[in-house]
Amino acid sequence: MPPQFVPTMEISRHLTPNLYVTNNDVEIIDALVDNQAMFKIFSHSQVTSFMQGEDFHLVLFFADDYDRGFTMYVVEDFSVRVNDLIQLANALQELIRQGYNYKLFHAAKSQVEQMIHMAPTFRAVFGKKETEEED
Repeated sequence: MPPQFVPTMEISRHLTPNLYVTNNDVEIIDALVDNQAMFKIFSHSQVTSFMQGEDFHLVLFFADDYDRGFTMYVVEDFSVRVNDLIQLANALQELIRQGYNYKLFHAAKSQVEQMIHMAPTFRAVFGKKETEEED
């Protein structure tokens, strides 16, 4: 018997002061469209990322009927919030370890890891010091 669709409870909250997560489809679609990052095909799960100002956005789309929809993570002022990027990468690794969609979460983790490695370059571009005081 196929899995039953169970509506997902909507979440939008800060996991840390600078790491935000949401599954609000309207908010996520608006961000994707505003940044010309909207998915073209919705038949398979996929991931994309983009920068909006100095914030890093990671968007996952889940195509499974039982878990269809979007999740977006935002690391605010990411170039100086590398610990939040690392925390996000670790969380994605834990989902992989638990057996969740390897291809999707591995791709997402890879995009976060790229931003971790590029953080010094973006700090220079944004004119930031290596560490900034918490807001």
